[in-house]
Formats: sequence, C-alpha cells, structure tokens
Amino acid sequence: MTPTIKSFEEGAKVCGDILTGGKVKKKIKIGVLTCGYFEYWRMYPTLKDKVDSDLKVVTDRLSAEYENIVFTGMVDTLDSAMAAGKMLKNENVDVVLLVYGTYTADFITLTALDCVRDKPLLIFSTQPHKDVDRNGDYEGSLRNSAIIGIAQITGTLRKMKRDYNVIVGSVEDERAYKKIASHFKALQAIEDIREANIGVIGHVFRGMYDIELSKTFLKSAFGVNIIMIQSAHLLEEWEKITDDAVNEKKKKLLSRFKIKNVTETDVFNALKLAIAMERISEKFNLDAMCFLDQHFVQRQVKASARIGASLLMENTDMCVNCEGDFGGLVAEMLLKSLTGKNPLMAEWGEYDEQTNSVLLIGHGIGTPDMSKSEKEVLLARTPEEWGFDGNGLNYEFVCREGNCTLSHIFETAEGYRILSSPVYSIDFPRLNFDEIHALVKVDKPVKEYLEELLNAGVSHHVMMGFGDVSEEIRLVAEYLKVKSLFVK
Repeated sequence: MTPTIKSFEEGAKVCGDILTGGKVKKKIKIGVLTCGYFEYWRMYPTLKDKVDSDLKVVTDRLSAEYENIVFTGMVDTLDSAMAAGKMLKNENVDVVLLVYGTYTADFITLTALDCVRDKPLLIFSTQPHKDVDRNGDYEGSLRNSAIIGIAQITGTLRKMKRDYNVIVGSVEDERAYKKIASHFKALQAIEDIREANIGVIGHVFRGMYDIELSKTFLKSAFGVNIIMIQSAHLLEEWEKITDDAVNEKKKKLLSRFKIKNVTETDVFNALKLAIAMERISEKFNLDAMCFLDQHFVQRQVKASARIGASLLMENTDMCVNCEGDFGGLVAEMLLKSLTGKNPLMAEWGEYDEQTNSVLLIGHGIGTPDMSKSEKEVLLARTPEEWGFDGNGLNYEFVCREGNCTLSHIFETAEGYRILSSPVYSIDFPRLNFDEIHALVKVDKPVKEYLEELLNAGVSHHVMMGFGDVSEEIRLVAEYLKVKSLFVK
C-alpha cells in the first residue's frame, strides 16, 4: 500500500512540500564560442593556422581552470554557426563566452547566439599581443581585427536590447582572465543558492523594519525557498536529546577553548540546543537557517542559540543568522559561495579615526577560523540576556587581519539593493565584549564612509566575509537585475 504523503509540518520523513534529499549542487556549464571569418582564409592562406594558434592559448587556459566547459571549435561560416548554436543549446550551457580570433560578420555570430539567447553572454575582445607590431603588415592587422567584429556585434546587440559584458585583453592578459573569472564566480554563486532551503524558526525581531523583506522578492530574485518552521518542531527535537549526546560534544568543545564568565551548565544547555538545531537542519534538508531565540526559545532551553549557529556553520556547509534577517542570510550565502569561507554576522559599531576604521560587533555567529588562532578564542557568555536563567554561550574573539567584503541585501523606497564594500580587517587587541568583533579599515575618510552608507539606507546588520569579492557581489546584482551599492 502506498504510504500517505504528508506535510513537513506533521513531522513526515518524506514530505510532499520539501524536496527529498534537498538541493543538488552543480558546477555551472560554460560554453565557449570561438569565431573567425571564412573570407580571410582564401585571402591569406597562412592566417587561419595563426588564428587557431591564438585561440588555442585561450581555450587551453580555460580548460586548465574550469572543469565543466564546452568548446564549439572554430565558427567561421553560417553552417558552423548553426551547428555551434545547437551544440550549446543541447549541452544546456549556463553562460556563453564569445571569443573572436578575427573580425566576424554579426549575422554569423547571431545565428549561434540566437540558440542560447536566454543565457548570460560574456564577450572577450582579444588580440595575440598587448602591443602593436611595429613591423606588422595587413595580414597581421586581420589577425588583430577581432575588435572590429566586437564593435559590430556589440552595436547590434545593444540595438536589440540584449545584455552582455565585454572584457578586453590579449590572449595572455591576466587582468582579462581575472575579470572573466569574476563573472563565472558570480554566476556560480547564483547557482549555488538557487532552490536552497532556508529554514526560519521564529520571525523578524519586533520593530526591525529595516530588515523586513518580501519572501516573494527573495524567491523571484535569488530562487531561494523560505520554509517557516515552528518553534515547536525545534523544542520537540530538543526534548529527545540525551545527556550522553550533549556531554560528548561538551567534552570536545571544552578541550578546544577556555571558558570566560560561563559555567559547565551553561555549556551543556547551549550544546543541547545546538544538537536540536543540527537535527532540524537535517530533518528538513536545510541549506541555511535563520532563527529568533529571544525571548521564547531562550526561556524554554535556558540558553541562546548562538553557539549552535556557529557550530552548524563550522560543521556543515550551512550559513546561519538570527532575528529574521533573510536578506542578510542570502548575503551570507553569496559570500560563502564566493570565498569558500564562513562569513560573520555583525552589526555596525562605532568608528575609529586613528585607524580610519569601523568597529563591527558580532551577533555571536561566526567560526573560530576567522580569528588569528584558536588560542585567541574564548567561550563567553551571551552578552545580552533575554529572560533566561544562566549565562548563555557564544564565542569571543577579534577577527584576524586580511581583505574582507561587507554585504547585505536591503530594501529602500526605490527598491532592493545589494551592498558591496571591500574593507581590510586590521590587527587589533581583543576587547572585553564577550562577543565576536572586528575593526575594518576603509579607503575614504571613515565618517564619510558611514555617511554614505547611512544616507543609502543600509540595514543595521552587515555580513563580513574574508577575501575581496566586492566585484563578484556587484556582478551578482547585475545578473539578477538588482541595484548594487558599492562603498569603499
């Protein structure tokens, strides 16, 4: 007899409203369309071999860097263009990189592109050398004539109101390949979060209108699934957890870090909640989690959810944040995809004129690898007490030195925006905060930096990831047709 399909709300193992097994991750597939012009081959019999050699430099470089890639080979006639277009369509590529070896008539290129007109288009305007050959001849000028064809095809595409991005550089130009990589990383980040399950326990913290976002917008723009999980589901799992399971985790955590202002009972209570959070994430195939533990959950379990959030991030591929900040969580997911590292959930703090920096005060949600060393990490109390017995538990450390990117997704009267801000986390003494914190240096005078942010209407939360991926975040916004705010 076929079992009755039930909702996850009823605690079913196989649900009708959550995809069994969760999101399947994949690498984006890159289509490379390389072009020349058949008319030139009869004019200059040695030219095609030279152009093939130039294009091979490009394709070899791409083959070495990307694993899921489709090459059309030389497209120089209408027939080969049609065959190439059908190949890219049948391979279901996610993005097309167009590379000209010489001038190519736009009708040839368009025949191929029309087969994949719904896919993002990158155009690499390239040439064999970075300088004009002072001893060159006309055959050499045809070998370097790609820019003529690029000007023609971009002019045509712009008249047709079709989107594209152009990168200019020689076949060995590192700047060009870096810019191409930024586009591919942005598109991969978009793919990584599409159809991801975000479990929400609780709701947006009362009065935080700045982080209230439409779930419809998040689904439309980013493709994420918001799954509202009742606090009762969490507490149901919490009640099943044995003391032995908690004590095993407690022993491991206390062997790693020293404690400050907390008792072993505080550690026990916090880790029992952490295990419940982990089980909920597994039960509902979550890729990310947003929780509100103040006030209700904290009072029930005598702990905050902060260490549970940090441990989930450290031990799984999930991103976690709190207070119903969906936009911040999606920004975290993008930062995680782009950097490969766990981000920090923080709030804007005071500024420091001496170092031209802003203090970011964490929400207790970060991982120890963001510190200079695990020896610098303490298990501290939750500095804000919301009616529960005990001290709570989270990490206290100052973030290590290095390039970082700040981001958030927020709403203004003019629409949604994605913040992209490159900063530098500087070496700084750990403050007595019982909390994760960082001091980040900015380029412009710090008070002007903050004025620009606040005048733009950013949210009071901000997400920080190690590594400068500010350009990739800007490109994510561009591909998703969401306005970006770049502040440096």
